Amino acid sequence: MKLMPVRASAVLSLLLLAGACAAPQTGTFIPAPIVPVVSVDVVEEQDPLTPFTLTVVDGILEEVNVTSDRSETVDGEFSEDLTSWTSDGIMNAGSTHTVVAKAVSSDGTVTEFEHQFTTEARESSGFAVLDVTPVLDGEEVGVGAPIIVTFTENAPDRAEVERHLIVESEKGHEGAWRWISDNQVIYRTKEYWEAHQTVTFTADFEGEYLGNDTWGGEDYTAQLVIGEAQISLVDLDAHTMTVEVDGEVVRTIPISGGSGAEWEYYTATGVHLVMEKFANKTMVSPGREEGDEGYYSTPVKWATRINSSGEFVHGAPWNYSLGSANLSHGCVNASDSDAEWFYHLAQRGDPVDVVGSPREMPWNNGWGYWIMSWDEWREGSAL
Repeated sequence: MKLMPVRASAVLSLLLLAGACAAPQTGTFIPAPIVPVVSVDVVEEQDPLTPFTLTVVDGILEEVNVTSDRSETVDGEFSEDLTSWTSDGIMNAGSTHTVVAKAVSSDGTVTEFEHQFTTEARESSGFAVLDVTPVLDGEEVGVGAPIIVTFTENAPDRAEVERHLIVESEKGHEGAWRWISDNQVIYRTKEYWEAHQTVTFTADFEGEYLGNDTWGGEDYTAQLVIGEAQISLVDLDAHTMTVEVDGEVVRTIPISGGSGAEWEYYTATGVHLVMEKFANKTMVSPGREEGDEGYYSTPVKWATRINSSGEFVHGAPWNYSLGSANLSHGCVNASDSDAEWFYHLAQRGDPVDVVGSPREMPWNNGWGYWIMSWDEWREGSAL
């Protein structure tokens, strides 16, 4: 065996000793990042009635957003320690949902999470929109027009159904629904619609839970075209009907209102709305049959209905008190020429405000919805 020289051995021993006593080398220690891990407990064909939960390990949840492919948001609640989020409510059926979340760890490391799942489809239970009034192809309606929605059957849950009734207007508005019965609901604005615009009504029912195990079928859409602002004031004391179009008085018509010889012969006060029109109409005394005292059957021309109990603006060439006295059975009498002019002008939903009579029109006589105050109207909403 070859031995190292004594000197060399001694030097090596010193070097080893010196190395053992020297300070350690300096440097920066970088710990591994703490990466949050997010997971969600959903399955494909998730039951839309079953809630689901996002959880995070090694971090907290900062944001969670869940939307369906019908642009509806799923609500939910975070746990107190922000390590989980659980959905709340019922999801769209037969819809793709996207979950987007962000989590952060104690060292600031961020994890962004995205996941998609589908919900089970549900067959329509048959509840749907049967009719929307006043909506006809090519028709323009007045600024007081309501939206009267009638359903195929009673609403399973008024609040759930109302949440899916949407009214959008080009010029903006404030409005509310009022339930008249379990199968009919009516929308009225706080103020008259602005003229010259389109209003779109949508029953957003597709895949929606409507209460009591009822699921909606296809969406329903209807449009109302709001025409000119045609507002009439019938002053029974002055015996005139003043008609404004878009804020300008276009005609003042001599009229004769209800005589009041009997209570029902007063023309009712309050805001009426134009409901329908007849070029020829036979006026028959309400509640009386031929041979009864007070019975009448009178053919008239250019009859424009303004409530359900028989009030019209119509021609009355036999009435020689136009502009001077109230002698009708409750209708607004005018000359044939003025009645014809108004007949051609009038749009369904045009307001006709009657003043000067002791008899007030009930709000539910025809389309008398503007008689009710805004606060009272809103009380009829289910929400």
